[in-house]
Amino acid sequence: MAKTILRVRLDSVAFYLNEVSVGVANSGKRYALSRTSQHSGNKDGWVRVNSTECKALSEIVAEADLFKACSDLFASKKLRPHVQHGGIRGMAGKWEGEAFPARATKRA
Repeated sequence: MAKTILRVRLDSVAFYLNEVSVGVANSGKRYALSRTSQHSGNKDGWVRVNSTECKALSEIVAEADLFKACSDLFASKKLRPHVQHGGIRGMAGKWEGEAFPARATKRA
């Protein structure tokens, strides 16, 4: 489960910095910076953030400066699309089709 470290908003755009996983032994934590627009109606995507950039963002106090830093960092990295992996029922498991009827999955 992702842990939100910080959130900053300006008008209808919001940035979220999340700790997404711990990774394998001794590899450190992994972070993602996500952007939403239209008051979280559109999920614009996410970028990977390293621990140094995460620490630099968390040290910024002024919200306007933090939004500018998040915007610059988001623009400078490779954008990855937001993908909805599971619906209300969650991810399909090996039990799919036994406990519940099999569902159609859509592939992009």
